[in-house]
Parts: sequence; C-alpha cells; structure tokens
Amino acid sequence: MTQILAPSFLNTPWGMAIFVVLDIAVFVLIAALNYRWLFKRLFDILFSAIFLAVFLVFFLAFLAVDAIYNKVTNSYRSLFEIKHYCGKKEKPIRIAVLATERVLHDEAGNLLPEKERVTGFGKFLKGSGLKYYPMLAYVFTGRMSFVGPVPMTLSDAAALPPEHKARFAVRPGIVSSLSRYGGEKLTYADMFEEDEHYAAHVNLFRDISFFMTRIAQKVRGERVNNLGEVANKSYLAVRLEEGTLTEEEAEAFIADAKAKEARKSAAASERRLFEERNLFR
Repeated sequence: MTQILAPSFLNTPWGMAIFVVLDIAVFVLIAALNYRWLFKRLFDILFSAIFLAVFLVFFLAFLAVDAIYNKVTNSYRSLFEIKHYCGKKEKPIRIAVLATERVLHDEAGNLLPEKERVTGFGKFLKGSGLKYYPMLAYVFTGRMSFVGPVPMTLSDAAALPPEHKARFAVRPGIVSSLSRYGGEKLTYADMFEEDEHYAAHVNLFRDISFFMTRIAQKVRGERVNNLGEVANKSYLAVRLEEGTLTEEEAEAFIADAKAKEARKSAAASERRLFEERNLFR
C-alpha cells in the first residue's frame, strides 16, 4: 500500500513541488559545505560565462558609441584602461576596463577628485556597470572572483606589512564585503580587518548577500562611497602621511611595481604575438 501511495503522491503538483524543493535544498547544502574549495570557482565560471554571453551585444554597441564619443571629445588616451593588481598568492594580474576618466591633476601634481575626472558618457558606463564588463572575462579565467577583497595595486601591495597579507589567500573581487560593511569613514586599517575576516570565512550565503547588496544599490541609484579613504588615497600615500614609510622606501616600492608591470606587459605582448603567428600559419 505504501509503495503505491508514494509514487502517486509524487505525481501530484504538491508532491513534485516538495521533491524539487528538497532537491534544491540538498544541492544548496552541498554547495555551501564545499563552497570555499570547489563551488565558489564553479559558480564564477558558470555565471561569468552566462553574463558574458547575455551582455555581449550591449557591450559591443556601447563600445562603438564610446569610440565615437572619444573621437569627438578626445577625452581618453585609449578606450581601455589597463591596470596591474596583486592577485591571489600575490601574483601580478593585468586588468582592463573601459576608460571613463580624463587624467587631470592639480598644480601640485595630485590627481583631481573622481567626480571632476569622470566624463559625461563615463558616468553612464559606470552607472550601468558596462565599464566593468571586461572583468567578467577575468572572473572566467580565474584571475578574479565575483566577490572578494578590493583589488590592490602592486605598489600598495608591496608596502603591505606581513600581518595584513591574509587578503591574498583569495582572489580579488568585482564586489567586496565592503559593499555591506564599508562607508565614507572607512580606513585602510578597517579594510584590512574586514579582508582578513572575509578570507578566513568564505561563505556562500555571505557572498550572495554582498553581491545582492551591491546590485540593490545600483538598482536604487545610490551613489555610496563604500570605500572611504581607500577610494581617494593610495596605501603608500597614507603610510607616508602617517610617517610609517620614508620617501626612499616608497620610491623603491613604486620602482619594483613598475618593473613587475613591465614584465607582465612584455609577457602579454609575447603571448599575443605567438598566438597571431600560429593563427595565420
């Protein structure tokens, strides 16, 4: 009798619904338990591939518009802004995003505030998130993750004391936990503390909450500076102001970072030439 009732119950809408819910619950449980070592990377690959495919047409259309805009206004040196950051295990990574800012400095040579540098079309690209579309390719290839610590430049990373290097145990992210825990008054010390906590407690549900918080902020049109001091000053500049770093040490860190960037750029050029030669054989 029981054997007859069980299959017949599963054939009902309620039975199927319960079966699907239980399946999803089991999958989520397995993903949560194995998230740090397996599913975080699998989800990065899966969703970056989906987003790359879905938004490709929009990206190409706005890239063409951006090229025309730059031709008329001559705002940027290049359509893409390439920067070098310190990735997982302190490996240098080369990241490209759409350029949205003019390079403007004051009389002392300091970079002007971001709001004065961003172009009109650049504001749209940043607000819509299309500026960061190329980052999806870096998530797919494993240089970045959807959620992780804020990317740090090579010179700033070189000046980082050993006790703050726990952040390099994970990949840098497009979105960070600071989307939820940051704010206007955030300092580098606050960020390092949060990074250390994040790296030690990578969690599926926390990552979802950080990502959805950022999406909600974008949808609501909130222009919140979650990075505080981090958005306006380099870590080297902060350490110089605090007196914990000398000018000579800072110059040495910058020179070392430039050397790493040059090697990374040269390697990328060699790889591109190799691919082109093999493509047209």
